[in-house]
Amino acid sequence: MELIHLESTDELYKEALDLRYDLFFRSPGLPRKILFDALECSSFHIAAVENGSLCAYGQLSEESPRIFKISQMVVRPDMQGQGLGASILTKLTHEALEKGAEEIYLNARLHAVSMYERLGFKASGKFYVAKSTGVPHIKMIRRI
Repeated sequence: MELIHLESTDELYKEALDLRYDLFFRSPGLPRKILFDALECSSFHIAAVENGSLCAYGQLSEESPRIFKISQMVVRPDMQGQGLGASILTKLTHEALEKGAEEIYLNARLHAVSMYERLGFKASGKFYVAKSTGVPHIKMIRRI
């Protein structure tokens, strides 16, 4: 398994978009354009790849000076439970630190909170239901 940086022109980036759409947005019937927010183009994209096949993906965005957001973390269903999410999160966290992060945050699905806590994130506030998908999340923050 290797972690690689993806450019938006890479074929694996297109696969990551498909995986994100299939796991997060297809079920609630949302349009594919929901994948592209204002930060997509300027974000750092990382993938876990094995034998040329995409296994997991995550995105890091600098929202404002020294404040970074991790988003779109996804692991292929047949690869879950193997530590790929933790590997992606660790790589994105290191990337944010190299870029001078003072705070890194993410919006976690409730079932993933314990993984994020193990890697230094702390829940902030109360859980909320995402307007677009109806899935409960909670904001988690790691301050440096």
